[in-house]
Amino acid sequence: MKKTRIMLVDDHKVLRSGLKLLLDAQSDMEVVAEADDAKHVLTTAGRSSPDVVLLDLTLPNGGGLALIEPLTESSPTPRVIVLSMHNDPAYVRSALAAGATGYTVKSISEQALLSAVRDVARGRVIIDLDDDALTANVFQALTRGHGGTLSGIAKLSDRELEVLRLLGRGLTNQVVAEQLDVSPKTVATYRARIGQKLGLKTTAEFVKYAQELKP
Repeated sequence: MKKTRIMLVDDHKVLRSGLKLLLDAQSDMEVVAEADDAKHVLTTAGRSSPDVVLLDLTLPNGGGLALIEPLTESSPTPRVIVLSMHNDPAYVRSALAAGATGYTVKSISEQALLSAVRDVARGRVIIDLDDDALTANVFQALTRGHGGTLSGIAKLSDRELEVLRLLGRGLTNQVVAEQLDVSPKTVATYRARIGQKLGLKTTAEFVKYAQELKP
């Protein structure tokens, strides 16, 4: 069985130690790297190639939120789960808009966290604020205004997610192709697939979709 490779990013050593024990005890998971400040996250992730990064938002030498986009634009691309003490919907919106695939609070149960890691590794978008009503409200708020298409993100491949983020900035197929070192025809194919899954057609719709996820 291929294990999900996990990187832990948190400045509290006791918390990281507890998470490592929990995750390494699972037959389908292994912790391959740790970081305790923002300065070393990207280089450590580059060396260890994690499948999933569990990321705190409050870190020395910079915030975790600013790390999400560069993490999810690296290659190979890890999926990012924010593990935070904050259950404010604004933090959730910011994290997902930056490219995170999951957001959980530190007060959730061990089993809920394990389920979140497994689901995100499979490509699902996960939000768990340890409060069913609040979590449901956040999901509804995030999907309101663009046809409930947030759930469609879970259907995208890693490469499609990468293309979506670039198109969401208003970049042309040619520019996206240059950034990804692929042909414009390949980008057009990805764009068509993304549009079909998310119900998007024009560049304006891609940009609007990205903007509506931001606080």
